[in-house]
Formats: sequence, structure tokens, C-alpha cells
Amino acid sequence: MASADPYARRMEIDSFLQDPPRPSNRFRTDVALRRSLERLLPPDVFAEASPELDEMGERAASGDLRALGAQAEANEPRHVPYDAWGRRIDRLDVDPAWTRLVEIALETGLVALPYEDHYGVHSRMVQGGLSNLFDPVTATALCPIGMTDAAARVLLTHDEELAKKYVPKLTARRGGWTSGQWMTEKEGGSDIGRTGTVARPVGDGTYTLHGTKWFTSATTADMTLALARPHGAEPGSRGLSLFLLELRNADGTWNGITVRRLKNKFGTRGLPTAELDLDGAIAVPVGGIGRGVAKIAIMLNITRLGAAGGALAGVGELLSLQRDYASRREVFGKLLRDQPMHRMWIARVAAEYEAMLALAFHAGTLVGQIEHGTGDAALTRLVTPLTKLACAREAVWAGSELVESFGGAGYLEDTGIPRIFRNLHVNCIWEGTTSVMAHDVLRALRGEGVAAAFLADAESHLRAYDHPLLADTTRRVQAAVDHLRPMLAEPEESSGRRLAWGMARTYQAALLCEAAGWELDKHGDARAATAANLFASDPLISESASTGAGSLADLAFPRRD
Repeated sequence: MASADPYARRMEIDSFLQDPPRPSNRFRTDVALRRSLERLLPPDVFAEASPELDEMGERAASGDLRALGAQAEANEPRHVPYDAWGRRIDRLDVDPAWTRLVEIALETGLVALPYEDHYGVHSRMVQGGLSNLFDPVTATALCPIGMTDAAARVLLTHDEELAKKYVPKLTARRGGWTSGQWMTEKEGGSDIGRTGTVARPVGDGTYTLHGTKWFTSATTADMTLALARPHGAEPGSRGLSLFLLELRNADGTWNGITVRRLKNKFGTRGLPTAELDLDGAIAVPVGGIGRGVAKIAIMLNITRLGAAGGALAGVGELLSLQRDYASRREVFGKLLRDQPMHRMWIARVAAEYEAMLALAFHAGTLVGQIEHGTGDAALTRLVTPLTKLACAREAVWAGSELVESFGGAGYLEDTGIPRIFRNLHVNCIWEGTTSVMAHDVLRALRGEGVAAAFLADAESHLRAYDHPLLADTTRRVQAAVDHLRPMLAEPEESSGRRLAWGMARTYQAALLCEAAGWELDKHGDARAATAANLFASDPLISESASTGAGSLADLAFPRRD
């Protein structure tokens, strides 16, 4: 019998506590992630790498990584411009947890793996799996790690002497260096041809750099690669060169660098991102003077792959938390997971996640092949911006759905859920916005035979398995491939985003069909086939934006009369 005492009754009501979602080792519980790795890695490589992946999953779920990430996010970096006596010092204070996270990333080989090459052409895939488990709970500490990886690859490709000096430092697991990537300026942004930083020769092959870098996301790094225009060089992107500079002098003072301020950002709050003035920073050209933009292309392959990986990793973490929560949260007399509407909602998000996994891991495979002298360079050049474009945008949609799926708890900062969601958004901006990626896709399509190679590759993945459960899905995806043919024959810039988005979604659907066929064959499991069907049930290519009347320019930007 209920108590007649109102206070006791209130205590009975207040005693209910919602059971929160519990993190899990996603290498064990995220079936899509585990099977993607199992499918794409040879059996011996998967078996050898599994203990490493499992350990990373444990550290992310219940070990040191999650606690360090929360601490780093809670204690944002701080800029101290002057000491107590008025001397300009520009000290950047970051929480020790942030420093430790970067060290752990280095120790676990998140830079070193592709260069140690223990797994050969599959090293990028193992690196991708480890990064997926590490990234969502570690305060975006993979940002400097990705740029360090990219810097090592650029030096190995373009400058043998600098590579001998710096690559061992960049790829060391203990006491290793990190590198920045300083391209963005006030005038330029994505239009790097407007770069205003000037390089002046001072003899012995060295230069001093003078200008402002508007966003620098590795301001605590040991070195950086930066674009600058040698004094007297032609305007535009053709006049740019790539330079290497160490951030500090031998005595620990800044190398001609003044920190203007740290950026106050929507997300990635544990990451120190600064505005910098370069006033006589000593630097050396990478691979000689000239072709600066061409030299950073290899760097962008890796950092764009990292942005796509970070996007899908965040969704994977939120999806894992939601699945656990749905097994605990009861509404209307049933667990959430047993509510048909909720189950369908989360299944649709899960299908999007599987499509992101399929595309990002496939792109990683292509990059690994190129680094080992095999594969199709033109196809990889096209697929990389498609991957970054699609995964980054899909993650924002999926992340928003998953935040909502927790109800009010998803909106509370101390659950940690909003932090993951905020950090997802940066992947749409890092290494170029969606429109920049679409422009890059259009440029890649100008290559001889690139469009035909892309369509043929999509069809080869689509037809890799022939299974009755995939027949309807395969027909829908083939129709989308056929729809793309005339669009690729004469691509138009005004519809560049629509074209790139349609290419990415169609390619993802084809890759999903291949993954589903493998899973049916290997495990007798129709889970991935359901994901492929759900993903392809929505139009893969959006309808034309053309209205047939009026001006799109006037619609987008009405005149103010």
C-alpha cells in the first residue's frame, strides 16, 4: 500500500533514476565496423591486428582514453600573451590530458603504422580501424596526428634530404614530433591562390616567412608545412611554394611567430587553434621552389581521409551508445529497442553509418595501394574528395538524429553527447567545404577516362556477388549508375554539388551491395543486405534544381531595391 505521508510519497517518486547508456568496446560490439575490417583485410592480417584493435576498443570504452578526453574538453587551451614583467611570451597552455592523448596516439602507431609498413598495403586499413576506435572520445587529438602523417608522406614524396632529417622524428612512437599544416589565410580561405604570406631568401637555401595564418590547428606542434609566395613570384596558385619550418628555436623561443589569439570555436574545444603572425620565421622549401599546391595534394589525400574517418567514428560511437540506451530505456511499457517506430528510425541511421564505413574504408584501401605503387591514381584522386564530402555531411545528419534519439538527455552537456555532435561538424569544413570538394571532383573528372573508370568501378563492386536478396537493390543502384552516365559526360559547375553527392551516394550503394554479398556468403547474415536496401530505397541522385524560369542567382541572392 502506498504511504499516506506526502513526503514519503514524493521520495518514492523521486527515487527513479534513468539508467544511462554504457560505453562498450566497439571492436566487439560494432558488428558493421568489425565485419568491414574482416572483409577488407586478409585473414592472417585481421587475426594479427585483432588484439591491437581490441585493446584500443577497451581503452576507449573503459580505459584511460575516455577520461582523458573528457578532461581535455573540460579544460580548454589558454593563450598567455605576456609574462608578469611584460615580456611577450605567447605561451599556449593545454591540459596535460590533451598532451597525453597525443602521446598515446603516437605510441599506438596512429602515425607510424603506414611507415613501419608491418601490414604492407593493408597498413592504412589497420590504421583506419584503430583511429575509428580512438577518435570519438579523445577531444579531436587525431587532428595533429593526421597532419603529422600527411607531412611525413609529403616529405618522402618530394624532398629526400628533408625526409631523412624529419620523417624519423614524425614517425617515432616514443618522443615523436607532430606537424601542422598551415594553408588558411584571411584573404584566401579555400581560395589558396590568394595566399598573402611572402617568402624572402636569406641565403643558404633558407627563407623568412612574413604574413598571417588565420587558422592553425596544430599550434603546439614541433614543425609545420606552410604555403607562401616567394618574393617576386607570379600571382595566383602557380606562384606558391611549400615550406617547412620548426615552430621553436633551439632556446625554446618562437621562430618568428606571434600568436594573435586562440579561436573560440563551436566544437573541437580541446584542440588549440590559433591565428598567427609570421614575421621572419626561418623556413626551407620542400622539394625546391615552385609547385606548392601540387605538393600538398598528397597531404590532402591523407587529411581528407582523416576527416571522413572522424565523421564516421563519431556516428559509430553515438550509435553504439543509442543501442545500449534503447536496451535500458522503457517507454509505454516496452523497451525502446522493442518499439517498431524507434527500431525503424535507428535502422535507417545505421544504414547510413554502414554506407559511410564502406566508402571511407574503401578510400583508405585505394590510398594504401597508391602508396605501394599499385592501384589507380586517377580513381583515387576522384574518390578521396567524394569520400570526405559524403561522410562529413552524412555524419551531421546521422549525429542530429542520434542526439534526438536520447530525448532531453541528448541535449545535456554533462552526458557528453552534445560534445560528440559538435565535433562532427568540423569535418565538413576541415580540408575544404562541401562545395570545395565538389569543385575538386569536377577537376578530377577532366582527366582522360576518369568518368568511365569510376562508373566501371562502381559496377564491378555492385556485381561482385549475385544473391536473390540483393536483386531489387542491385537494380535500383544500376539505374542510378545509368543515370550518372550522361551527367558525367558533360558536368556543369552549377550542379556540381548535386553531381558529386549523387556520385558518392551511388558509389556507396554499390559498395554496400558488395559488403552485403560477402556477409551473406561468409556469415549467412542478411543484416548488411537490409542496410543496402534501406540506403538505396531513397533516391541516390537528387532531382535537378532547375526551375525552368527566372534566375537562380536572384533566388539565392535577391537584390535589395
